[in-house]
Amino acid sequence: MAELQQAIDGGWQPVKVSEEQSGGESFDVVTVEKDGQSREFRSDHLAFHRFVEGLMEDHGLSYT
Repeated sequence: MAELQQAIDGGWQPVKVSEEQSGGESFDVVTVEKDGQSREFRSDHLAFHRFVEGLMEDHGLSYT
């Protein structure tokens, strides 16, 4: 979560939020973009999920 927060503070914009399943676990995946590049951040931690919920509200995003 700290890396995602730093990226956003550095000008990266959240553009997509999705949920992935792997081995019975759910992961939130956030895609950010800046200057034509994109990066993905993923985690199954509850704190990350709550942070992602706030990002979705702040940036008008929903799960895809």
